[in-house]
Amino acid sequence: MIKRTATAVFVTSILIALSGCKGDDVAAVDSEDPIVVDSANPLDGDGDGVTAADGDCDDNDAEIYPGRAEDCNGIDDNCNSLADEGFGDADGDSIADCMDVEDCDGLDNDGDGGVDEGFADSDNDGVADCVGSETCDGLDNDGDSLIDEGYDVDGDGYTQCQDDCDDNEAEAYPGHSEIDADGIDNDCDGSVDELPWSGGELVINEIMNNPQGVTDPNGEWFELYNSSGADLAIDGITIQSGSQTHTVLPGDPLVVPAGGFVVLGSNADTKTNGNVEVDYEYSGITLSNESDDLSLVADGVVIDIVTWDDGATMPDPDGGSLNLEPDVLALGANDVPGNWCTALDPWDGRGDAGSPGTGNELCSTFDHDGDGYTRDQGDCDDTSSTVYPGAPELEAGVDNDCDGYAELMPVAVASYEASSSLESCDELALVGSGSYDPDSSGVLTYEWELTSAPSGSVATTSDLSDYTAADPTFTPDVSGSYVFTLTVSDGGTVSYPVSMVATVVAAPDNATPVAEAGSDDSYSESVTCQSISYGASYDCDDCGENEYELDGSGSSDANSDYWMTYAWSVSDADSATVSIDDSTSATPTVTVSGVSATYGSTTTASVVMALSVTDCYGATSSEDTVTLSYNCTGS
Repeated sequence: MIKRTATAVFVTSILIALSGCKGDDVAAVDSEDPIVVDSANPLDGDGDGVTAADGDCDDNDAEIYPGRAEDCNGIDDNCNSLADEGFGDADGDSIADCMDVEDCDGLDNDGDGGVDEGFADSDNDGVADCVGSETCDGLDNDGDSLIDEGYDVDGDGYTQCQDDCDDNEAEAYPGHSEIDADGIDNDCDGSVDELPWSGGELVINEIMNNPQGVTDPNGEWFELYNSSGADLAIDGITIQSGSQTHTVLPGDPLVVPAGGFVVLGSNADTKTNGNVEVDYEYSGITLSNESDDLSLVADGVVIDIVTWDDGATMPDPDGGSLNLEPDVLALGANDVPGNWCTALDPWDGRGDAGSPGTGNELCSTFDHDGDGYTRDQGDCDDTSSTVYPGAPELEAGVDNDCDGYAELMPVAVASYEASSSLESCDELALVGSGSYDPDSSGVLTYEWELTSAPSGSVATTSDLSDYTAADPTFTPDVSGSYVFTLTVSDGGTVSYPVSMVATVVAAPDNATPVAEAGSDDSYSESVTCQSISYGASYDCDDCGENEYELDGSGSSDANSDYWMTYAWSVSDADSATVSIDDSTSATPTVTVSGVSATYGSTTTASVVMALSVTDCYGATSSEDTVTLSYNCTGS
């Protein structure tokens, strides 16, 4: 049997105590329990009454043991694995203020209410240089002996706080000269590519002051044309109408290209402005439908102005723009009222008429192609001199005559048939039946005209047998040249007139024609007489009138001339009254009246009619007569 001795127990206690001093297994000591310090206990190394086995985390320092009050000294005085807990830590770095020192970090490290005290502050802004960042204020904010570094990006010598409007562009800073058409505000005045305006660089060439498709002023706009030859930015230009003004706001440069257009409107919404693409939306301006003005002003210079006067001199449009004639689109042209018209063509195929953003339509009051017709006068293509009302249809697929149909005109072909030696008084057969219609669009009709005759001729177009026939005849009356012109129509268009010349020679000899007045004629009539004084006398009325048909067609000409002229006259009429309906006809009608009656007897009135004929050479016959007897009996 082994006997446990006191020495053994002591050694065992030491081993147990050593095994418990590993830091994490130290037993907690109730701070309310009195600590009995046993100076005689060899396991309490610092004599603070707590052994390592009891949780003393530093058994070599009597000021460190579990349960004591923490001091601000950077040490874990109470063995709870925390140092200086319960003391202030203004910068939150887990170091108590009492132990912390001030760093240049923008924080109050030592908890004294000051930040970065003791560190340099070159610009006296209360922020130490070491933590201050450079701002554009003309000061050295970060104490690096440089001022506003990083705020002159483009190196033009002007920082952003010195009114450099574009610090990425070395050619843009206050006082720089404006560079033409570079799209940059070089002088930082808020305007881009502005010129020293003199007036006329921009032309107001179209104005919609009275829309009908949408309400005023939603559909109001105007168009500018750049006549300067260089791109123009119009930021900063003032629009004026009466007392109303609007200045074009700076932004993305509003540039009017050289020879180009820009549209400014009171409403940029295409859904409510009549489907107009507006480049810039202005405000505060409403255009009058009657009398008003519109102008552009820059730097005190009136660049352009247009005034309208309710139709007195300018057009008075209704649903169409005031349209400047594009052929006179130049400086001062829009000052002439006659250069304006009302637009007729809708820009989107419907609604109001005009041409916003593009070149203006040709004014309907101008004759642009020099064919003598304007659009208002029916010219359906005022850019082509071969197209106008009544023009010959010469071009396939083109409505040359503006009748609504593209057709080819018919072709007139004129000739004549006669002997090789055509003599005056010979019949001339004109031939137009060779005319034709290239597109067979209709039945041809013909029109002949005698357009020229030799001196001494009395012939006219009416002397043709039928001037509307395809092949009429004509008898020339004297020698010389006769010019005939033929046109044909297909019912839609008329041919070019075509002319032909027939040369007639004089006949070598001529016989005098012979007049034949026809056979004598007789007529009888009775009237009833009234008895007076029981038969002592009688009162008789005149016999009535009677018509005689004369016939001189038997007259002849030995030369077989195709025509002769007839001349009838009254040679003797006794006491009768005689009238003739046509003294130049071969077969006229003669009316005899006024033959008196005597009771119980017959009165005979003999009327003698004389006829002479003249052939086409001018030879005249001797007279031939015919007697017309009228027997009037009273009973």
